[in-house]
Order: sequence, then C-alpha cells, then structure tokens
Amino acid sequence: MILYVKNRRFYKSAVIGIVFGIVLVWLFIWNVMNVINISIRYDGDRNYAFVTTGQTVYTRMKDEDYVKGTYRIFPEETVAGDSVYKKVQSDIVVVDFTVEDILGVTGALQRDDTDGCIISGELSYTLFGSSRTVGSIIKVFEKTYVVRSIVDSEESYIIVQAGQERGGDWEFVDSKTINGIVLDVSDENYRSEYADDVACHHGYGNRFYYVIDYLDILPDINLPSKWSDFDFWRDTCDELKSINERKLYSDKDVLEKSYYRCSQKLKRYRLRSGIFVFILFVWMIMICRFIRENIKK
Repeated sequence: MILYVKNRRFYKSAVIGIVFGIVLVWLFIWNVMNVINISIRYDGDRNYAFVTTGQTVYTRMKDEDYVKGTYRIFPEETVAGDSVYKKVQSDIVVVDFTVEDILGVTGALQRDDTDGCIISGELSYTLFGSSRTVGSIIKVFEKTYVVRSIVDSEESYIIVQAGQERGGDWEFVDSKTINGIVLDVSDENYRSEYADDVACHHGYGNRFYYVIDYLDILPDINLPSKWSDFDFWRDTCDELKSINERKLYSDKDVLEKSYYRCSQKLKRYRLRSGIFVFILFVWMIMICRFIRENIKK
C-alpha cells in the first residue's frame, strides 16, 4: 500500500512536471515565432532611413539616386468610411513614391495609384471594427480612396499618393512642402562613415534615423578578433549612443512612432524568450534531480 502511494505520487508529480515543461516549450516557441514573423515582415524596411527635414534640404538632395521619395503629414484630419456612419481623426501621410517594401505592408501602393490608400490596423479597427478591410472605401478631404493594404500598427494613419490634380495643400510635388525624405541605404556605404559625410554635406545633421535602429537591438557590427580590442568596444558604445540619440528625440512623427512601437514589441518577445529559456533550464535541473532521487528510493 505504501509503495502504491509512493508510485502514485511519483507519477502525478512526473505528469505535472512534463505538462509544465510542454507549456514552457510552447510559450518559448510562440515568442520566437513572433520575433521571426516581425523580422520577416519588416525585412525590407532595413534598407531605408527617414530624414525629418523640409524643402531646403530636399532641394539640395532631390537629384541623388539614393532618395526614394518624400512624405508630408497632415495631423488629426477627419476620415470617414463608406457604409459606416462614423468619422474619426487620423494622420494623413501623403507620399510621392511606391509603397511596397516599407512599414511591413502586405500589398503595394503604386506611385501613380491616386485612388488607393494604405491604412493602419488601428484606423481600420476604429473606423470599421475589423482589420480585414482591404477593398473598403475611405473618404478624406472630399475624395474617396480604396484600401489596398493594412499596416500592422497601433498608430492611426492613412497613406495616400500625392496627385497634382487635387490642388490646394495636396499639390506639394513641385513646391516640396514636406515633413521628411526617405533614403535608400541598402548600399552599406550609406551606413558607414560616408553616411555621416552625406548628412554634413546636405545639412540635416542628426535629424534622421535608420529603420534598422528600431528593428535590431544591437548595431550591425563585426565581432573583434580579441576581447582586449578597446577600440572596438569604444566604437560600439559610440554607435549605441548615436542610435539612442536618433531614437529618443521628442518630436517623433506618426511613422517613427509606428517603428518605435514595433521595436518595443520585438524587445518584449525577445525578453520573454530569454526568460522562458532560463525557466526551462531550471526546470530541466529540477526534473533531473527529481528522477535521480526517486530512482534511488
């Protein structure tokens, strides 16, 4: 009878331990898969930098081959949805380039598509009560747009193409009243010392950020040949400091806020993954001790 009770307790404890371990492994895999999905979704964004500047700087840079395009933001404008009797306030982002490999979009908004738009998940849910709204009609500034794609973002904004035929404030392609410039930095030269030379030459200083600053916790660096390479550690600290300076300035626009929230989400998933690895390690030690002690008995 005593042996039966001991065996029953042993099997009960073993089952609880195994179930607990399975749950830990599942949670770890779930967090890792989220990190991988976000990294894949925003893989194209790593090739771009945003310069938060105006017309004067653009005039000096407009002929450079690494300038992807410009954007202008109209904050807190009224947006209405077709077939829904609701109006909300949202930022309007007007661009003059094809949007297909930035902001993690699943579709594309072509340069000449003046009737299409891309909206954030927050705006989609607030306006329509759903995130599955591709093909829906949205009305902005007395003009209707068809939703081409949804951006997974907690910020409320809509992206439309600039069109000369709209007139008024929309007509900014020639006058270049802008909020920022998007640079193609897929060439590694634009992320090295040459990038600083370009910034100094065109006069935008540190008013820019690489999207990769938000998507990677650590900078893209090569490991030193030996740990006593003090120049390496100094340069790494300087790079981390410059990343934080670019990320922490106070007047973030809606696009940078979107990337910032994405980086916070990535950090949470990575932190949870690390915690679950540690707990799994402790769990394995406890299981091994439990089995060894019960076998001796």
